[in-house]
Amino acid sequence: MRITGYIAAAVIGMTALASCLEENDMAYPHVYAEVLSFGVEGQESVKIDAESRTVSVEISETADLSRLEVTDFTFTSAAKCDDLHAGDILDLTSPMKIVLNTYQEYEWTITATQPVDRYVRCAGQVGEAEISLFDRRVFLKVSDNEDIHAIEFTDMKLEREGCVITSYEKEKGQMEPFERFPIVMDCLNWAAVEVKYGNETYTWQIQVETVNVDLMFTSINAWAGHADVSAVFDGTGTPYMRYREVGAGAWNDAADVRTEGTDIFATLTGLLPETEYEIMVANGDVTAEETFFTEQALQVENSDFDDWYQDGKAWMPGIDATPEHHIWDSANPGSAAFGIVPTTPTDDVAVVGEGKQAARLETKYAVIALAAGNIYTGDFGQIAGLGAKLTWGTPFSSRPLSLKGYYKYQPVTIDRVKPPYEAMKGQTDICQIQVFITDWDAPFTVNTSTGTFVDVENDQGIIAYGKLETSGSSDEYQSFTIPLEYRDLERKPKYIVISACASRYGDYFTGGVGSVLYVDEFELVYDGDVVKAPGVE
Repeated sequence: MRITGYIAAAVIGMTALASCLEENDMAYPHVYAEVLSFGVEGQESVKIDAESRTVSVEISETADLSRLEVTDFTFTSAAKCDDLHAGDILDLTSPMKIVLNTYQEYEWTITATQPVDRYVRCAGQVGEAEISLFDRRVFLKVSDNEDIHAIEFTDMKLEREGCVITSYEKEKGQMEPFERFPIVMDCLNWAAVEVKYGNETYTWQIQVETVNVDLMFTSINAWAGHADVSAVFDGTGTPYMRYREVGAGAWNDAADVRTEGTDIFATLTGLLPETEYEIMVANGDVTAEETFFTEQALQVENSDFDDWYQDGKAWMPGIDATPEHHIWDSANPGSAAFGIVPTTPTDDVAVVGEGKQAARLETKYAVIALAAGNIYTGDFGQIAGLGAKLTWGTPFSSRPLSLKGYYKYQPVTIDRVKPPYEAMKGQTDICQIQVFITDWDAPFTVNTSTGTFVDVENDQGIIAYGKLETSGSSDEYQSFTIPLEYRDLERKPKYIVISACASRYGDYFTGGVGSVLYVDEFELVYDGDVVKAPGVE
């Protein structure tokens, strides 16, 4: 997935030469050939890197790497490829080379990885098992309250999905047929387990070490409105947790305290932002205590879209152009010189009040290109060749659970298309609202001339993401809540991107001229129930 429509208007600011190039592809000094999308049967994820010309896919452990059917393969419209087609059967047990041809040849490399989920679970377990695939050995630690001669195993998976345990070493030198979990093994020394996958049977060796486990907190991951807490104990008794604001009198009991082996887990809810709390865990007469601070519940300035100013002919969201107020931007700077201003303020608002305004985003067409109305946190930047450079993201350090607000969409039929979306002509246009929480080292630089876009699925800097996409039409504002799906619950953010666009595929110059999206009163949510956005397709 790529960004939506945010720089479409920029091409309108090109010189007359750009208009000529629109009609005569031979005028380009270089026509680059890039893979745009790729998929095979059993694929979990894909990363396409135009700079290194590589396609890296992760395959599910149930798939056969030597026989993978190509389900999706698209590339730059000006290119040809004789090496690969949708429907082909690939052997990706080793890297594969393909060539895309324009006036030049561009060699791409396709590689595949196939991670296998391996684990062992037992009573009194301390931490995760250490698994050595090289010699098929497992190292486990358990509480010293457990009997090393009778360790109870509750689950294990040591080969690929579909493997079957055939037997286990109940006592030294005594193999027993496996029927079901739990099983008990004498683990004073190495204990053997035989696992069958396909036509092969593999022998795994398991070693267990007993360790003393003191009651203590191991992690407190405090958000603005809740905290995920973990601790360890010796595996006996029934531990519980309590918490309160520092200086308060009464303790609150933590609900839903869970134990797994020697681990204790709890989620504390209803917390106040920027507040210090103390927490205690108890098991019998033994207790442990810690303190922690909750995060800020930050909001993005001018998310109600009430403040606007004019920079020449272009409307700009914000009080003025000073850096401290330049939070939001649009593609207006690239199109205003031609009298095209797709993003404007409006008094057609969701929440009525003095000084209230909303953002009106309209998809327009001017001379040579579609200009999809948009608004986003970041900076337009500059014209770059036949495209534009812009930066996505404004500094941000909190972890919200969702984005809520109001929108009204009045789509028309898609009447302007460009490759690879020619088939969308005649369909109803689609709007998009999306939000990224990232730990990029700097705002992301988009360059449409070089095809540099955010790879939503595979960008390792994206901590959380959520979107609303719909073609549904409405004459009245509708409320929405976009839940944020966190890919990592520990990393702390550095930037936030919030964006909205009247035509989802505007960056490919595909959309309906006249589609209008209104957005108003955006707000980040830090506590409470998170529901799905209406109209998500």
